[in-house]
Amino acid sequence: MFQFVISLILMVVVVAVIVWAARKDWGEKKGTGHLISLVSAAVGALAVVLLGASFLFTQDEGEAKALRSFTGELVGSKSEPGIGIKAPWVDTVSFDTRNNVAKFSDAGSDATGGSIPFNDKAGTRGSMDVTVTYAVRPDMVEDIYREYRTQEMFRTRLINQDIAAMVRTIPSRYSTVEVLSKREEVSANILEALEKRWERWGVTGIQVALQDIRYPEQIMQRFENLTAEQTRAEEAKAATATAEQEAKKKLVEAEGEAKANKARSEALTDKVLQQQYIEALKIAAEKGQLIITDGKTTPMINVDADPKK
Repeated sequence: MFQFVISLILMVVVVAVIVWAARKDWGEKKGTGHLISLVSAAVGALAVVLLGASFLFTQDEGEAKALRSFTGELVGSKSEPGIGIKAPWVDTVSFDTRNNVAKFSDAGSDATGGSIPFNDKAGTRGSMDVTVTYAVRPDMVEDIYREYRTQEMFRTRLINQDIAAMVRTIPSRYSTVEVLSKREEVSANILEALEKRWERWGVTGIQVALQDIRYPEQIMQRFENLTAEQTRAEEAKAATATAEQEAKKKLVEAEGEAKANKARSEALTDKVLQQQYIEALKIAAEKGQLIITDGKTTPMINVDADPKK
């Protein structure tokens, strides 16, 4: 729109200069007339370039544009990257459809706002640093424009306010210890709440990162002490469980050994013992040993059968 207006003004100026020069008869003066002609031609060429440019606009990846007439009325939108054509009296309003970040923290110059205060279930006051990333569906740009006009207003009146509201609301369901120890659960509930609120506006790809949760110093110290005690208790519990497992293992091994001994004892009947006794005599005979026995008792005489030995 601006280019179109400037081109019209320049054209009017060129025409006015030509008419004025003609009335002054400067066209007959070679030096002055030639200079006026050159200047008029240059200004006229500039006006034509600006007029042509007012019909075109460019669009990058990850961007969508709402097309707005000079009356403010929405006349369309474009979401495909490249060069677009529009009426010269139509302006474009750009919306970034991806890589949007809302960061709330007291640290850093790139923060959208400061840390967000909240009260937990016990009424204890704390504050949270949170970063939310999101994208916007290109096909929802027209609806967003009708309601908020610009992306900055969309961020200020919807995105940032909803983030602050959810960060204040969700922790009120948890105790102080739970807020500090169940960070992932709190984050997931904030994410779920934002997804429900932003669904109608085509906001997608939402991610919530709770970067820091702060309470007064004495509360943080109590939580650290409690965490240390819980860690020691868990370590003691683990050690007890290990000892119990070791004791059960030894008991099982002892019972197994006892059963094996009992089985061996029951297996050694008189008949078995007699057979083992006979086998032992055979082995001794094969080695050249002479054994004298009555066949009922232990050997009476064990003589080496080789007299040289």
